[in-house]
Amino acid sequence: MDKKLIIFTGPSGVGKGTVEKILFNQKDLKLKLSVSMTTRQPREGEVDGIHYYFVSKETFNACLTDNRLIEYSMHFDNYYGTLYSEIDRICEQGKIPFLEIETNGAKQILDYYKKMGRQNEVCSIFLMPPSFTELEKRIEGRNTETEDLIAKRLSKAQEEIAFSTLFQHVVINDDVEEAAAKIREIILKEFKKVIEGKKENQTEGRKA
Repeated sequence: MDKKLIIFTGPSGVGKGTVEKILFNQKDLKLKLSVSMTTRQPREGEVDGIHYYFVSKETFNACLTDNRLIEYSMHFDNYYGTLYSEIDRICEQGKIPFLEIETNGAKQILDYYKKMGRQNEVCSIFLMPPSFTELEKRIEGRNTETEDLIAKRLSKAQEEIAFSTLFQHVVINDDVEEAAAKIREIILKEFKKVIEGKKENQTEGRKA
């Protein structure tokens, strides 16, 4: 069964955003970021429908009731979730849905696909810090959070790292360029048919 989507997760502070940026600059990978829905307020510069779908708690609860979410979780008093329709929308564009989500949400998706007997459609990647001490340094080095919030993030990180064995690929982020290169190789191997399909279509288009 062909792969359909990528789940990318790891503890806060591990460097997911930096690695992700490198990967998305490589257009041949055909990645498309899945836009999550959230009840939190937009931050400066964030655009609805691009960074997140910003909704009220009432709207989010309605989506839950209607079973429109493939996963959801609460993170620091705000709900986050992924719509089934978002995955379909990206696949219809001939691209690879890339879900950067909390570990709890990632587990929900893995459980769902396993229950449906479709676990082979998911490529799951866990980004691991080289050590917990290094992760602690990275989080504290931000200098943007209170000691209480840092403690919460570190406690949550320990829980998330304990679940890393559930994921198909575990990549250690000791060097961001090397980590991105390893993930690129994983994507090229797992989604070979999708990526090569694009090249074939482009060739046919030129012939026409």
